[in-house]
Amino acid sequence: MQSPLPHDDARSQHAVSDAAELELELTRLRDVVAQYEALFQTAPVLINAFGPDGRCTLWNEACERRFGWSEAEIKECRDPLALFYPDPQVRKQVIDTVGPQPSRSFREWHPRARSGERLAVLWSNVRLPDGKVVNIGMDMTESRRTEAALAWMARVDSLTGCWNRAEILKRLEDRLAAAARGEGGPNTALMLDLDHFKQVNDRYGHLGGDAALRHFCEQLRACMRDGDSIGRLGGEEFLVLLADADGDAAHAICARLRMSLRQHPADIDGAAVALSVSGGIARFVEGDASASDVLRRADSALYQAKRAGRDCAVEYRG
Repeated sequence: MQSPLPHDDARSQHAVSDAAELELELTRLRDVVAQYEALFQTAPVLINAFGPDGRCTLWNEACERRFGWSEAEIKECRDPLALFYPDPQVRKQVIDTVGPQPSRSFREWHPRARSGERLAVLWSNVRLPDGKVVNIGMDMTESRRTEAALAWMARVDSLTGCWNRAEILKRLEDRLAAAARGEGGPNTALMLDLDHFKQVNDRYGHLGGDAALRHFCEQLRACMRDGDSIGRLGGEEFLVLLADADGDAAHAICARLRMSLRQHPADIDGAAVALSVSGGIARFVEGDASASDVLRRADSALYQAKRAGRDCAVEYRG
């Protein structure tokens, strides 16, 4: 048997070396792919992609957790975007952002989760070298809720749940501006003040006074109509804005409120405390330049109601 030639042996060793290097490279590539797969699946951001036919091609674990559909369910769905965006017009806008020129800047969308919850998500679209577009999203739902809650708290009186002074005066200014433009019907302001409130505080303490104020607002809300606004100006003084209402409507609301307070006394430390209220009514008039004009007339009418013996309402007659 003829022995292998030296150059044949060299070729064989070189082939073995090439195979070993190739295996090492394949192992390295598999490790890289595994790392990127792990990154894709476990990244704390939403990552997905959709093909030209609208079907989902990528759907990571963050998407599964936030939207509620598994990867298998989404990939089996013929039109998954319809699940998130039921409105066809909105869905078209979403599709346009991942077209030939995808939008890379973050834009907020409000997709629907499986539970029906509306989410707030900032999406950015990245085109890969092969032409595919990958969508990367940041879930902002809780942040938006927190922002909304803080904005709400900044406008609401924490004790009574009515609008606070700044908000009700802003609404009064907005009503005046709309009236100056000829929008809507008549507007009327109703200033209310709980009678003898200091006596309630003196007898039951500030906690008892707080309970009385909350009870008063509950009764007041029951007498209001849709579109009316209630604000606490401070202490026991409140301002009610009545839309499409004249003085007669304001008088009727005051009468209902006074009757309701008599029929439903406040429960303060187990004692039934009957409350009463005085009201000053001021209609918006041509020439009102600011909220101060309306408030001045309403306050004047309220003063007359108190001088008349309280537990009544007086309309300003200039």
